[in-house]
Amino acid sequence: MAGQKHLQNKGKSGKKTANQRLVFECFELASQNRIEELLDLFADDVTIYEPFSKKEEGLHGKPAVRSFLNMMTLASDDNLRYDISIVEDKSDKVIVLVVFEKGDKIEARFSFEMAGSKEKDKKIRVVRVEFLDDNHS
Repeated sequence: MAGQKHLQNKGKSGKKTANQRLVFECFELASQNRIEELLDLFADDVTIYEPFSKKEEGLHGKPAVRSFLNMMTLASDDNLRYDISIVEDKSDKVIVLVVFEKGDKIEARFSFEMAGSKEKDKKIRVVRVEFLDDNHS
């Protein structure tokens, strides 16, 4: 059985925006290890800045991102739970706080920058991941 996931939009009620739906879909597909479908959410020239690879220029392009996502899914399992809270939602950027729990709790800030102005054309262009504890930076 999959771990528990909880998605919330802090301070707002009602429908999710197109950006929020894209971000939530990203986490849902990642939790299900559906890498190819997840990659479809990203722009071809996507860049991910994350603390694990220690590359200041980030991981650029879908092939590099695919390798990163494959490694991340190997590290996760069904016991991982997470809560996602929307902190900021602008037309071209969404910031979420995610609390991951598998025994210990780890909090991370994800910033998603979007490309495309219409909902059907929206893609994730840049992702910045920042862990808010000292053990993962």
